[in-house]
Amino acid sequence: MMTFLFKNILIVEDEMLIAMDAEESLESAGHGVVKVARTVSEALSILREQVVDAALLDFNLPDGTSIPIARWLEEHGVPYAIVTSQSPRHLFRENLPRSPIYQKPSDYAAIAQDLARAA
Repeated sequence: MMTFLFKNILIVEDEMLIAMDAEESLESAGHGVVKVARTVSEALSILREQVVDAALLDFNLPDGTSIPIARWLEEHGVPYAIVTSQSPRHLFRENLPRSPIYQKPSDYAAIAQDLARAA
């Protein structure tokens, strides 16, 4: 079975060490990381300017939640997952009913493979 690799993954994470771990994990698995965004506004700017074929989103960011990012991704058919340390899953389900949700700490390369299988 051939493994699907994303060329341009957007990581949205405000914690630098977690973002670095995610980037290293994805690149070690053969995926390409287009950018790491630390805020909602930075992520939306990247999405408008660059090609992104998947995204991994932290939920709580310094300038709000990642809901606007997730909605943009859904509207443009880009697979994504929420990776969070937050526990009240009902909050995510109310706002993002189709979003896969993973608990931190997570294996980012495995999440990317889950997204590829679901696409």
